[in-house]
Order: sequence, then structure tokens, then C-alpha cells
Amino acid sequence: MLFANHKALSSSSILKWLVSFSIVIIFMMGLLMFQLYHRSVELYNDNLDQWLISESEKLAQASKKETLTLSKLKKEERYYYHFNESNHAEVNRNYPVIAQIERQSTKQEPTINDYPTMRATKVILADGRELVVGMDREHYQQFKKKLDTSFLGGIFFPFFTLFIMAAWIAMRILNRLNLVNETMNRVMHGERGVRLKVSEQQDEFDTLASHLNRMLDQLESSESKLKSLTVDIAHDLRTPMGRIKLRIEDLLSSGQFSVNNEQQLVAIQQDFSLLIDTFSGMMELYNLETGRVPVEKVRCDLGKIVNDVLDFTEPLAAEKNQAIYLTIDMSCALQGNPSLLFRAVFNLVDNAIKYTPENGVIEIIIDYFGVVIADNGKGIKREDRERALDQLVRLDPSRSVHGFGLGLALVNTVMKIHNGQISLSDNSPGLRARLLFNDLVHK
Repeated sequence: MLFANHKALSSSSILKWLVSFSIVIIFMMGLLMFQLYHRSVELYNDNLDQWLISESEKLAQASKKETLTLSKLKKEERYYYHFNESNHAEVNRNYPVIAQIERQSTKQEPTINDYPTMRATKVILADGRELVVGMDREHYQQFKKKLDTSFLGGIFFPFFTLFIMAAWIAMRILNRLNLVNETMNRVMHGERGVRLKVSEQQDEFDTLASHLNRMLDQLESSESKLKSLTVDIAHDLRTPMGRIKLRIEDLLSSGQFSVNNEQQLVAIQQDFSLLIDTFSGMMELYNLETGRVPVEKVRCDLGKIVNDVLDFTEPLAAEKNQAIYLTIDMSCALQGNPSLLFRAVFNLVDNAIKYTPENGVIEIIIDYFGVVIADNGKGIKREDRERALDQLVRLDPSRSVHGFGLGLALVNTVMKIHNGQISLSDNSPGLRARLLFNDLVHK
């Protein structure tokens, strides 16, 4: 699998380290190639100079036996011979110095005595003539060009290959790390039973995956035990608290207490009712999440469920002089549990009424994707929206509004049961809660 996120690849420290390492290797190779290059040029020139000296010595010896002419000299494509009839004694003193001779021609048309720019030497023959023996500079430039090409190719192709290998290694590593990050993100978003794949190679990534899988097993086991313990405690406490509540009702009905004492008993009774409701909500959530309670699903009309919620909540909104507007863009149905769906929508509308000030506006929309409940209250901060879906989370530190911190957690659980999700966003001002269903049937 290729790594598609180019931004993550370009910002990867792995790729940067590999490219840096490749640059260091290429730099060292470049120094070595540079030395080899100059050494090759020096050897080439040395061999050429030795040939020129050797050739000139042979011709000088041959001139003592016979008179040399250009036609008698061995003619090769890249070597040139030139006679200078004037006798210059100083040339003999400079022999066998290798010199760079520039092209000489004073005539309109070149003659056999004209020679190109070449690397050459001079020798005095037995008859006093000067013989110039040299190699055409053009052939030397061709050799130099081929050497330059080989040198540049020797630098570019290894660097290109190392860069491709570095990118490939970085992509392989990032792909493995990306799988780990994706799995951890799924766990962070509440998925359970998610595990990393362990291959048969048993490399360091497989070792990491094994350790993370064992850690997830332990975390889920601890979470399950903690939830079970919490529910067991809630179940055990709910019965004695219910009895205490009944006994308080009996005391209140006896008429043996003063008005002040009766008010105190009523307050105690209300507190016990809140505790019992909280424990009941915790047990219900636990049973729904673990599947202990089977959820029966039938065909439900989403519009009817929302209208039933409005029948219950409009009197609450009227107390705060709030306006509730319902917009049905299209009729939608789904296979679901009417009671759970009613409670999910009710919790969202009830929260909107609670946190929207007097004379506020609440809007409910049924569209192609599900239900939207939008208000103009104080909303929820972006960093708190994910945490707001957990159990027993109260974002109001003053606890000025009554609640158990279970409403949004129940909505989240109900949506998971119905193959959907809840999304919280800003309504500018207020909160915009969307119930997104994936299995809606549009009429």
C-alpha cells in the first residue's frame, strides 16, 4: 500500500534522516569520484606525453638512417606530424617539453603543413629539420567530454537511486505507523475489539503491535470490570435507597413533623430520587452497550417520533417563552426501536430547552441524513464536544442546571445501536446537534 498523504511524507523525520544520510554518502562518493576524475585526466595526459616523447625519439633515430617525409611517416587519424624547415637550435634545448600548440594557418586554404590545435612536442631530426609530433586537441576534448558524462552519471544515478530508496523505506515505515495511529484513533473514538494485525515476519513492528494488542486487552478487561463493578454497586444501592425513599414517604404521610421538618424530609426524598434515577440510567447504559438487554427493531417513522417529542417538550419551552420550529424536508423511516429513538431525540430537545435562555429559538429539521436540533444557547466548546458524549460528564462547573451527565451518553449509545452517530457543531451562537442515520429509507 502506497502512502497517499504527501504532506505527512514530506514532514516525516524518517524521510529527512534518510535523505540526510543519502546526501552524506553522495558527498563522500563525490569526493572519491572527483579524485578519480582528476587522476584519470592526469594518467591520460601522462600516457599521451610518454607516447609523444617515445614517438619523437623513434623518429629522431630513424632520421639518422634515412630521410623522413610525411608520406613515409605512419599516419593515424588522431596523430599529426609537421615539418618545420628552419633549424632552431633552442628547440633542441627544450626537448622533450610537451606544449599546447595553437592552430596555425596563414593561407586561405589549409595545406598539409598546417596543423590543428594539439598537444605536441618537437624533435630535431638528423638533417636539421624540426618535426612536430602531436595529438589533435579535439580528440582530447571528446575523451574529456565522455569522462565528464561518466563522472556526472556516477554522481547523479546513485543519488537518485538512494533518494528513491529513502522515500520507499520512509513510505513503508510510515504506512506501518499509520496503521498503528488509525487503530489508536479508532480506540480513542470509542471502538472496542479493534486490534493491530501481526504478520508472520515478527519484526519490530509486529512486536510493537503485539504489545499494543495486549495493552488494549488489559484496558478493555479493566474497563469492563470497572463498569461491571459500578453497575453492581448501583444495583445494590438502588434497592436500599428505594426503601429509604418509601420510609420517608411513610413519615411524611404520618403528619408527626413540623412544617420545617417536612420540608427537610421532602428535600431528602428528592435527593434519593435523583440518586436512584442516576443509578438506573447507569445500569441502562451498561446493559445497552454490552447487549445484555435485547433491542427489538421495527419500522419507525422519524417524523412521528419527533412530533411525539414535541408534544412532551412544548410545555417546557412555553415556560421560558421559547419558540420551537419544526421543518420536515422529506419523510424518512428506518428500522429501529421507537422508545430508544424517542428518548435520544427527547434528550437533545430537553437539553436545548435547558441551555437556551428565555425568548430563545430552537429549530428541529428532518432532512435526507436524519435529524438536526439547533438552539441559540451558550453551546459547547469545540475541545469539550467529544468529552460531552461520555458518561457522567457535566460541562457546567456550577451545576446550575439539573442533570445526571447521562443524556448525551445515552444518545451516543442509541445512535451506535442504530448504525448512526451524533455530531455536535457550532450554531453561532448555540449548539447544533445532528443525528446521522446510515440506514434511512426515504419516502
